[in-house]
Amino acid sequence: MGIFRGIPMFHGKCSRMRAIEFAIQILVVLLLGDCGVIGEATEKNETLVTSLNVTETTSFCGGFVTHSFGNITSPNYPSNYDDMLNCKWHFQVPSSNRILFQFYKLFKTEQGYDRVSIYDGISHSARLIVELTGNDSLSQIFTTTSNTATVRFTTDSSLNFVGFALYYSVDPIPACGGILYTDGTIETPDFPAHYPSSAKCRWIITADANKKIAINFESFQTEPGRDFLTIMDPISDLPLLIHSGYSIPDALISPSNQLVLIFQSDHVINQPGFELSYKII
Repeated sequence: MGIFRGIPMFHGKCSRMRAIEFAIQILVVLLLGDCGVIGEATEKNETLVTSLNVTETTSFCGGFVTHSFGNITSPNYPSNYDDMLNCKWHFQVPSSNRILFQFYKLFKTEQGYDRVSIYDGISHSARLIVELTGNDSLSQIFTTTSNTATVRFTTDSSLNFVGFALYYSVDPIPACGGILYTDGTIETPDFPAHYPSSAKCRWIITADANKKIAINFESFQTEPGRDFLTIMDPISDLPLLIHSGYSIPDALISPSNQLVLIFQSDHVINQPGFELSYKII
């Protein structure tokens, strides 16, 4: 039968576990044909799951995740993971949400050689949020700036441990903008953490007819040439400031009793953003 051609021989530690897993994959293919989850064992023991929707705890080596919450674990968890793994979980949730990750239970990998990395995008070429290796008990929550993420787990050819268990959930991307009438501050979403991708924020500051508005910047860090803050005078419809990058803009005073502030980011590189104070004078 053609389906049994090229069955790999499993050697070394955990060989019995891998053989059982491979037999299960063959059974799934026989029963479901093209409709099931298809795994492929490579020479490096890498399992590529091409159509897996993860809904609960799973130790598959990678997959495509679209559900709003669940768990992923290193292969064989809570037993030791295998050698030469390159597992990638790609997350994509509804566009109005971001993804929250938190490790739970014991995190233990070979220090400096076996790593878990979380990326702020659909591939591992996106911005690295965190890379972990070694032995730790983690409670920190790691958050994406958009609705996509990638978790990658790589191991070498020696010293295997229990690995990790990672819980994920979604959270609405913070709204930004508004209509303001009194003294206050304006920040990009999540400041001083990185603002989200594809943000479009619009603030309107309105003072009494005989008043003006003073703006002072405390901090400014955006992707140069890509993510901009524009401050407009709505009376003349002319920009008073168009700014991007890492320098802090000079203070400014509105020519009238209104200002419109517009912040826009693209979908690539995110930065902490800006913080400013405004005062009616």
